[in-house]
Amino acid sequence: MSSMYDDVAEFHRKVLQLEDAKEPFLPPYAWLEERARFLHEELAEFMFAAQTSHIVDITDALLDTIYVALGTLHMMGIPVQQCWDAVQHANMQKVRGTTKRGNAIDAVKPEGWVGPEATIHKVIQDARKSSDH
Repeated sequence: MSSMYDDVAEFHRKVLQLEDAKEPFLPPYAWLEERARFLHEELAEFMFAAQTSHIVDITDALLDTIYVALGTLHMMGIPVQQCWDAVQHANMQKVRGTTKRGNAIDAVKPEGWVGPEATIHKVIQDARKSSDH
């Protein structure tokens, strides 16, 4: 069984005819802005579906948002699973609580909480080094 990321990678190769990135890279701002507009479009579809209380359209919009986000990471050559694992580990160290967002259900960073950025940095650096060989 393939992962969602594998499915998006296959779409990029077969439908969009894109080659896999050889190593993680930071695309030009204009490209990132284009991807942000794409994500915003999907979030707007989610908001419209939420306003109309249409569970199928809500589900489709959320999954499309994930698809675009994973596609952006794939196009950038990011080792998604390792980075995901770092984010998951950091998130699992949080505790339920109230934040400035004011959400009814939220998680807060306890004293001493460490974010995933250092691990993500190492994963990306290691991927770049391994592509040099």
